[in-house]
Amino acid sequence: MFNSRKSRPIIMKMISRMTKTKIMRNAKALRTLKDPVYVNDHLTKLNTTILACVRKKQRDIVVSTWSREGNVYYRDVNEIVHKVVQDQYQYWLDLPWPST
Repeated sequence: MFNSRKSRPIIMKMISRMTKTKIMRNAKALRTLKDPVYVNDHLTKLNTTILACVRKKQRDIVVSTWSREGNVYYRDVNEIVHKVVQDQYQYWLDLPWPST
């Protein structure tokens, strides 16, 4: 049943990569609105898994993680930004998950 008080997701397909890039880069400002708007990019299943691995498996080293234009990035404790390249995927996948 439709609930008028609950916001619903909107899915968009961009015709222009340039337009998509502009929207994604400016999306952070939309989160500060009274009614925040969240914009998420679609990642492949593998990149979604890699993002989760980087975010959760090395919490003592990784400060933040994000994706942009299909690539996964992280910032380490020394404030250095790293792009996770395909050659590193197996390393991140093979790391053990932290125990809860």
